[in-house]
Amino acid sequence: MSSHIHGSARFLDRYLNGEVLAEDIDDFIDLWHGNPAGEEIYDFLGMSKAEYSLWLRDPDILPLIAQARRTGRPLQAVVRTTLDEFPIAARSANAAKIDRLMRWLKQTGKIS
Repeated sequence: MSSHIHGSARFLDRYLNGEVLAEDIDDFIDLWHGNPAGEEIYDFLGMSKAEYSLWLRDPDILPLIAQARRTGRPLQAVVRTTLDEFPIAARSANAAKIDRLMRWLKQTGKIS
């Protein structure tokens, strides 16, 4: 396990500060599994329940979670804007990812 995960800062805080990479989340998850101490995994990572739920569906979504945090915009709005801006050609290549994101937006009541 990497030494960069020690300390009290949460994964998402460190990710936003450029101290860790996206793939380092696995080290944080391993640490939580080693000693959960009654804390929810999403809290341990520094995420909201909604952020963690979306990340579970699509781990590549982490930059959008970071964008929502940095800009202070709701995560659902950032996801929706990103989907709206997806070029037509990219939509067919990323159909499964888009489907997961659309289902998440529907589940959170942001689209019908």
